[in-house]
Amino acid sequence: MKYPKINTIWKRDENDDFRIIEGDYSKFEFTTVKEWHITEKIDGTNIRVIYKNGFVSFGGRTDNSQIPAHLYEYLQRTFTLQIMNESFGDNDVILFGEGYGPKIQKGGGLYRDDVGFILFDAYVDGWWVLRDSIEDISSKIGIDCVPLIGTMDIDEVVKYVQSKPNSLISKKTKTMEGIIARSHPLLLFRNGDPLMWKLKVRDYKEEKS
Repeated sequence: MKYPKINTIWKRDENDDFRIIEGDYSKFEFTTVKEWHITEKIDGTNIRVIYKNGFVSFGGRTDNSQIPAHLYEYLQRTFTLQIMNESFGDNDVILFGEGYGPKIQKGGGLYRDDVGFILFDAYVDGWWVLRDSIEDISSKIGIDCVPLIGTMDIDEVVKYVQSKPNSLISKKTKTMEGIIARSHPLLLFRNGDPLMWKLKVRDYKEEKS
């Protein structure tokens, strides 16, 4: 199971370097929610930690994605069969997160001195879990979860992203990549994917003057 695609809130202009068209929603459903739970978007590589039938495996965004060797070793040390069994028992689980840190993305070493995994979502026995469960899972396993920035409406989110905020988790000063907005309470698209969207700082940095 791959993580659902997260659309930018605004449509993009295919005839103008795919710049955002502010005010033109990419999905109608985004207009139906007044306030959103906002978390930091981490610039890393998408990682799935899969616990099923008593076995632990790891994947990237797709089944063909290659996981860097130093990150793979970290995942093996962190998500042992014992830890996963103690945390989830007989439940089938997919943990979704970002592998981040040195040699993962440009500037990854600003986040931290070593490689790591930060949790942003989980799918447990066919259910998407809520934020408090994400925090509980992180605490049990001893990993980080993406920081919750707060609850905002869309106008507040736009102003926040335009302000080019610094990352809330980076050890060294680093501009935040952007945000992920999730409906609260949890709502789903008709296909069962969580209702959520993203907005990056660079979407505004690249605007024409």
